[in-house]
Amino acid sequence: MLETTPRTCYTLALEMAKADSGKPEPMARVPAQPSSFKIPDKKYQKPPVVEALCEIYFVDSQWDSTIPGLFLNKIRSEYPSTKELQQVEARVNISPAAQSAQFQARGTRTQFTNRDNSRIIQLEQNLLVVNQLKPYPRFKDWQPIIRAMFNHYVELANPKGLDRIGLRYINQVVLPPIPLRTQDYFRIYPEIPEEMGGTHGRFMLRLDARPHHNDHELIITFVLNSVKANEPVNFMLDLYDIKPASGAPSISAVEAIVNEAHENIVLAFENSLTEKAKALFKEEDKR
Repeated sequence: MLETTPRTCYTLALEMAKADSGKPEPMARVPAQPSSFKIPDKKYQKPPVVEALCEIYFVDSQWDSTIPGLFLNKIRSEYPSTKELQQVEARVNISPAAQSAQFQARGTRTQFTNRDNSRIIQLEQNLLVVNQLKPYPRFKDWQPIIRAMFNHYVELANPKGLDRIGLRYINQVVLPPIPLRTQDYFRIYPEIPEEMGGTHGRFMLRLDARPHHNDHELIITFVLNSVKANEPVNFMLDLYDIKPASGAPSISAVEAIVNEAHENIVLAFENSLTEKAKALFKEEDKR
């Protein structure tokens, strides 16, 4: 089991998973303005990012079955592998009298993968997703990929507007075998009363945080799946920023939102871990 001690002033609220829409409930809002915290500018030799993804949701795309093929023609030299996934929506109804589940087809999603399987482009009607797997480059090196794929989608599908944009970073932090103290590595962690043993095993925390750009939603999911003696301990820190969008689908509007989302995620990442944890990632010297 892992030891815990009380946290200092964290005011993140535990967010129960929403089974219906998957969208967070909005927090009480203050006027939209950035906080006064400085955004760290760091690069790590061993970043813990196992996947980063940018989701762009559109409104009223002029969609038909030819668009994935036309999209492939534009990116085939870099993304030669193609896969189609049938999207299925499940609805579960539970009542005192009975339980039932209904499954309904929700269209097809097409995936394009690059040659070393480090990047995936996904599209369907009203949605474009750019996934970056390991090795993760710097954000400034990933941005042009998002821009190019957005421009291809808008050219081919001619959406009428934007709906929302999501930016998500999934980090895997691998620590030495137990015994270890969670609070030595993380500033967000379960606090267990001494009357209940003061230690914890597996857990999942899902939190709505008030981000630096506070007209965004920022969901933090912190997970420990298993604890086994003499084996490394794997924590997952999932940082997911969501911002509603509207108006014409311009690249300038998208990049402004994505840049703000990235700042929110950087600040959350840097302040969710201790210096001892970040030392494992080996910060590069800027000189």
